[in-house]
Amino acid sequence: MARRWQNITLPLIAVLFSLLAGALLILMAGVDPLFAYRSLFTAGFGCRGGGGFCAVLTTLQYTTPLILSGLSATAAFRAGLFSIGQLGQMLLGAAAATFLANRLTLSTGWIVLIAFSSGAAVGAIWGFIPGYLKAILGVNEVISTLLLNPIAFLIIGPVSFWRIPEASRLAPLVPATKLNAGIFIALSAALLMTLYLWRMASGFEHRSTGQSPSFARYGGMLPRRVIMRAMTLSGALAGLAGAIEVIGVQYRFVTTFSSIDQFDGVIVALIGQQHPLGVVITAFLLGGIRLGTLNGLQLEAGVPRELGNALIALTALIIASPRLYRWLQHRSGALR
Repeated sequence: MARRWQNITLPLIAVLFSLLAGALLILMAGVDPLFAYRSLFTAGFGCRGGGGFCAVLTTLQYTTPLILSGLSATAAFRAGLFSIGQLGQMLLGAAAATFLANRLTLSTGWIVLIAFSSGAAVGAIWGFIPGYLKAILGVNEVISTLLLNPIAFLIIGPVSFWRIPEASRLAPLVPATKLNAGIFIALSAALLMTLYLWRMASGFEHRSTGQSPSFARYGGMLPRRVIMRAMTLSGALAGLAGAIEVIGVQYRFVTTFSSIDQFDGVIVALIGQQHPLGVVITAFLLGGIRLGTLNGLQLEAGVPRELGNALIALTALIIASPRLYRWLQHRSGALR
């Protein structure tokens, strides 16, 4: 019970501290912090304008890839791994989805289903590679996932992609927005991840390997198999995120996504305490802050939107510091 309470209070304290630190920076810029934060949260989570348009709809659009990339990082974290390959996996997933969407002549539903499946499959393959290198050859997964990102860019570089035909696009749920059914796919993925980790035997192996590989091995589990499975699952979730972005938001292949930076998946997983529910909540908040810093903080309050990224980074740093210390302590003890 105490552990669960700590998982709830730590992110709240980190967010509060980050807001206070941000307020000091805003004061130094000569702007009222209350006005700046009101502009930020209204532009990111509110509804305004005569047409009744709600910014929260765009925030939900931003939330979709953040949930999936956060779940991707969580799948690795829970197995005791640190994957930062989400961007490359998303890129290849987007490329596969775009390629098939331009060449299939089926009904829209089948094209979308195949495009999403192919994006997840290609991302899974790209995630399996560092998993195999870690499990069989002992290659550090941080290095391998980091190096695979630019390789993904090189792979898709010579390929020419066309715009996705209208018949192959995922229609918006609300007119005049880019919010699509991908949000329900992301939420379903979070639910399935929860059931997998806490209701299935393979999920118990997954978590046990992350907590203590020696205990898992003593209990008859196979940590190498768990490592490869975790990294494959991580890649599949990121590849699916890329497919949803091009089929439901961009309608063309892109190398930069609407709300994703290279390490956002890791940040969402850390702030969300590596739990699918925490990932969903964090992804929504991060999506709203990203939107609010552009439309509210920068345009209305005159504060650079980089402040939003600074708040997010500071929150993640506060949360990750004790966890990172324990992780380094555990790794150093294992090496002795």
